[in-house]
Amino acid sequence: MGCADCANGVSDEERKSTRDAISCKSIGHTQAILFLKGNGPRMNTSCIVEPIPLFKGERRAYSGIVQPFAEHTHSHYVFGIVREGERTLTLGGELLPIKKGSLIVFNPGDAHGCAQASPAPFSYDSITVAAQVLEEERFCRPNEGDALPRKLLEKVFLLLDGRCENEASGALIAFTQALARADGPHLNETEHERAAMRLYAHILGHLAERVCIGAFAESEGISPYALIRSYRRVFSLTPVQHQLALRVDAACGLLAKGTNVADAAAELGFSDQPHLTREFKKRIGCTPGAYAVMRKAGAYLQ
Repeated sequence: MGCADCANGVSDEERKSTRDAISCKSIGHTQAILFLKGNGPRMNTSCIVEPIPLFKGERRAYSGIVQPFAEHTHSHYVFGIVREGERTLTLGGELLPIKKGSLIVFNPGDAHGCAQASPAPFSYDSITVAAQVLEEERFCRPNEGDALPRKLLEKVFLLLDGRCENEASGALIAFTQALARADGPHLNETEHERAAMRLYAHILGHLAERVCIGAFAESEGISPYALIRSYRRVFSLTPVQHQLALRVDAACGLLAKGTNVADAAAELGFSDQPHLTREFKKRIGCTPGAYAVMRKAGAYLQ
């Protein structure tokens, strides 16, 4: 598939932001890859996305990345291994250094983002797994010195890349069993925090609508400041930040089903297509149009 076919409704801004994509093609009947050209540390940048029906998720790999990723959340798990580079990871309000060999573990709802900690471009491999596949358990990120979980995740990658999905399912179970379980969010069940949870439920049910914090706080009988403070304590993001992240997550689902970029932007309440493009690239690392093409190309290979 040539570049001209890479997206439904790709804007000029998307084409510019992808720096003249060279090609999007299948590699060894397993992957769809978007190669980007540029100068300096962006040379040989690529982003790979392939559906994994068994896990109701995706195989994702990034290489040559220098852009920061804004804090965001997902409704799914992310398990990954850093291949090159060093970054400062923000996870649940904590700053954690990650480098080559570091294991990445994000539970559904974990607020996370990262930025370069050294000049070398960043590369990592990962998979996403739907929350229901692992029964919404929560897992801890292992210590850097614990090699077993990383070894087991490498096996999952190897089996998926070899199209051995049944074996990969067993390997995923072994990997998650090697991770320590984490307790759910430690919340003091105050009225303010319960109000924050109700606001979260409201946001989920009204993703495309602008959230009026003042009106919601008034309906809860608390101040907007108290509501935002409690919300951030529970979710590590403000309500507005969280809604944007949830919209981007929902956009991934719409694009995977074939919705074009402009329609997805309109359905999810973005001001326009470029707005979706900017927020999507901040959190996913590629444009919505490029993501849609990679999902479509991966679907053809199933």
